[in-house]
Amino acid sequence: MVREAIPAGAKAPSSEQATDGPRLRSAPQRFIETWVDAVLGFLFCVVLPIPIYATDEPFMGPFDASELTIIVTAIAYSIVWYGGRRLDAFPGAGVNASQIAPIAVITYALIAAILLLLRLDYSRVQFFGSGLLTVLWMAVIAQLRARYLVRNYAVMPYSAIAALPRLPTCRWLDFAEVRRHGLRVDAIVADLSVEMEEGQIGALADAAISGVPVLDRRYIVETMTGRTPLGGLTPNEFGALLPSRQYLVVRRAVELALTTLVLPLLLPVLAIVALLVRLDSSGPVFFLQTRIGRQGRPFRMIKFRTMYDGADGPSFTKSADPRITRVGRYLRPCRLDELPQLFNVLKGDMSWVGPRPEAASLEKGYVRDIEYFALRGIVRPGVTGWAQINQGYAHEADAMRAKLEYDLYYLKHCSLWLDMVIVLRTFAVVFRGTGAR
Repeated sequence: MVREAIPAGAKAPSSEQATDGPRLRSAPQRFIETWVDAVLGFLFCVVLPIPIYATDEPFMGPFDASELTIIVTAIAYSIVWYGGRRLDAFPGAGVNASQIAPIAVITYALIAAILLLLRLDYSRVQFFGSGLLTVLWMAVIAQLRARYLVRNYAVMPYSAIAALPRLPTCRWLDFAEVRRHGLRVDAIVADLSVEMEEGQIGALADAAISGVPVLDRRYIVETMTGRTPLGGLTPNEFGALLPSRQYLVVRRAVELALTTLVLPLLLPVLAIVALLVRLDSSGPVFFLQTRIGRQGRPFRMIKFRTMYDGADGPSFTKSADPRITRVGRYLRPCRLDELPQLFNVLKGDMSWVGPRPEAASLEKGYVRDIEYFALRGIVRPGVTGWAQINQGYAHEADAMRAKLEYDLYYLKHCSLWLDMVIVLRTFAVVFRGTGAR
């Protein structure tokens, strides 16, 4: 009955065609690669250290420290591996040791604290040695996967290939050639915004029946670039930009708890930076500016002053801006001038992660000239955000449109996992000192 509903001209490749020609990587094979990665990593990080540190044969006698060490090590590895793969799923995440290490440190430290509270004996050398092996394994595998594993996509129509991103991990193939030679692909990318030719709908239906995913071109561009294209965005999609209330409540509770915990640690840093700003040039230590927050509400954002008091000029910062003070030239690349915004977070004007708030003087122009720009006000603005770690500073019209596409992607996909990716990558950006003016 299903076959009768498929239009004429949608004939699927015969079994003979499917076996001829080169075989390319398919989705099932990629699924297998994931499990091979998990199993080999388990053997390397958990099983390999056992004969090195174990004093007797595990699980051959009474349950003691050896068995407990193996179990907690396996649990810790599983948590870190799962967290790393979740982080690697976001475009541009590029999981590496700097991102895996914090996850591993937190996971292994929490498990060690629980064992300490329960006064359970275990091999610390084996347990924490496994943590180092886990970080090493996941960083190396992520690099190998990004360099050597190429996804193959059949594109319909062929003209849509020109608009797809050029990435080293993707290969765009003509759908007609793939079907003619019976090649295997990870998915089919179709431009569903254009009218399909006769037989193309049937061909896509045949592919779906065969188990090959059929993806919209806008979806695949969004998934691979981390940007939601403005072209083709309709009011019908606005609902997808609204984060769940559960997520907003949990995130607010987490950021309040973390801000309260780190505030005592940051107070000495704030005091030292404030002293440097005060000694460097005359004027107030803090710079207050009206920014536009959630639902278009203005608020006063607080930063350390990095420009000379009373300096005139444009609202945006230029490259090598002469208004920036000597201390400001060091504070801006390190983002230390943003630290006072933790008080905006405590007050509820901002979150740690979200679209960066624009100055009130610039916001009106952007809303007037750039369609959908006001949608950024769906959530609280952030100290850092998805656009900041991917694009950096922007104020020109084209750059602001690209920034909006990044912010819309964040709104569509916001989650605690994506927030974690942004925070981890923010640390990397701060250490490199890039993207600031």
